[in-house]
Amino acid sequence: MKISDVLSPELTRCDFSGRSKKRIIEALSQLLAEHLNSGHELSERLFDNFVAREKLGSTGLGKGVAIPHCRTSGVKKIHGCLVKLTHPVDFDAIDDQPVDLIFALVVPEEKNDEHLNTLARVASIMQNDDYRQRLRNCAEDVTLFNTVLELERGNNL
Repeated sequence: MKISDVLSPELTRCDFSGRSKKRIIEALSQLLAEHLNSGHELSERLFDNFVAREKLGSTGLGKGVAIPHCRTSGVKKIHGCLVKLTHPVDFDAIDDQPVDLIFALVVPEEKNDEHLNTLARVASIMQNDDYRQRLRNCAEDVTLFNTVLELERGNNL
């Protein structure tokens, strides 16, 4: 699936804050649950699933990027959430550098192929030095949203 299929302007934030990996994951879970018009139960389930996935190995890719992702019941399609943190946080990344760009993915339990394809598309953009800098230069939510879609189109994904 394309990033444009999973990301919406409402789930794209430029000045996202949190003081720790746990607080960021909690805030992402709440934002996603609110967007899906679900309550506290889905938020808690997303948080638990993100944390369980992180226990398998950090989703901090290095160079200031993390792509936390989880499968969960109760969602019908893949949803993405792109945030640029106000202050970088330790995310247990493979290069031990703090993270300031996060693209979270929530995937229905049965969507394995789409999950891997979407994850690969996001990673391909986030691993490019110039693309990361363009995302970091964004000062408004809508600019961040439009930039990531433009980068996806320009990357011929």
